[in-house]
Amino acid sequence: MSSIAIPAEKTPPRWLAVWLAALVALTPFSIDSYLPAIPAMAAALDTEVARVQHSVSSFLLGFAIGQLCGGPLSDRWGRRWVGTIGIGIYIVTSVLVLFADHVDQLILLRFLQAIGGGFATVICAAIVRDLYSGREAARTISMISTMMLVAPLIAPVIGSLLLAAGGWQSIFVFLMVYATAMLVLVRLLLPETVSRFSRARRQRTPMKSLVKSYSQVVGNRRALGFLAAQACVSGSMFIYITTAPFVFIQYFEVPATHFPLYFGTCVLGLICMVQVNIRLLNLFEPRNILLAGITLQLLGCGLLLLGTLTGVKEIVLWMVPLVLVMGCIGITGPNAAACFLEFFPRISGSANALYGATIFITGGVLGGIVNGLHTGTLVPIAAAMLGCAVVALLSAVFIARAREPIEVEVPVTRRFIPR
Repeated sequence: MSSIAIPAEKTPPRWLAVWLAALVALTPFSIDSYLPAIPAMAAALDTEVARVQHSVSSFLLGFAIGQLCGGPLSDRWGRRWVGTIGIGIYIVTSVLVLFADHVDQLILLRFLQAIGGGFATVICAAIVRDLYSGREAARTISMISTMMLVAPLIAPVIGSLLLAAGGWQSIFVFLMVYATAMLVLVRLLLPETVSRFSRARRQRTPMKSLVKSYSQVVGNRRALGFLAAQACVSGSMFIYITTAPFVFIQYFEVPATHFPLYFGTCVLGLICMVQVNIRLLNLFEPRNILLAGITLQLLGCGLLLLGTLTGVKEIVLWMVPLVLVMGCIGITGPNAAACFLEFFPRISGSANALYGATIFITGGVLGGIVNGLHTGTLVPIAAAMLGCAVVALLSAVFIARAREPIEVEVPVTRRFIPR
């Protein structure tokens, strides 16, 4: 499916994918860079590692709220203005984190920081949807994902180096500097893809229309199937991220300086799968690739649980299937997003906000639950990942009904045609 026709002033800039990838990377930098420092932060704040890990869950929940609010506001006020507000909130809270002396302060400030991050990054997929559709949208999202995945690959390395050089506070100084660079990018480089006419018209509508936009999304059963599938697939990733410090540093007794090596291995799997997905899109529809990716992840989760049930404390039995599980997200993510957003050409900001928020809420809740079920073993972690994969497959097969064509609204004729 080719990209939609767009006015001359909306011709995508040549470096748009790079700029959007840099902005989206704010999220993995915010999470992954401080994971190696969590044990040190627990010691500095005189608390347990599991308690500090709750700041990861609070960040995910705050990020979801930021997307829910920022998405429809970006439809109303424009992408750049909402991105500017979000980055401003992020910078202020990053400064305040430096002065946190209690774990509860850290958890609250990370929650507020994530709200700003949600405002800033929710505009990225909406900009893609403003300019592309179908296979072209999935291909563009895949390109952005490939470049963005450099962040979780190097973020733990940066975090480890900063931790050794200047303590855990230096990590948040780095995040503040990066956010400042993103503020310059949003203000000077990103195009505004919501026209002045659209903004003026939407601003005249009552605020309750924001709720109406979400009701339109929630009322689309097939779109929710794609959303539920990806939320569960991503749930495995967030369970892994939330529990990674315990798994590697405490359970397998990996030195904090080696943590980035093991964490980055999964990211390399993701990068490889994203590249595979880009090539598969030349041959298959996004819905079919999505279903194959979920099935492959289900296999990986099954092997992961099987390896933990053996009771053998061997890191290879954990890492090999884990790389497969995380890599499959590189296949499912872009295709699920493209299939979901295809239903909502008029309210892409609101739709993308609900999409992202649901994924992060699911991740935050699942991460918190699994963290609370701490037994000193990896069985709860692997079992929860397998459960996510099963629900994802059921959602894709029975709710999204991947074999049926998607009906897309055509704004000019107000008719529905199958694609």
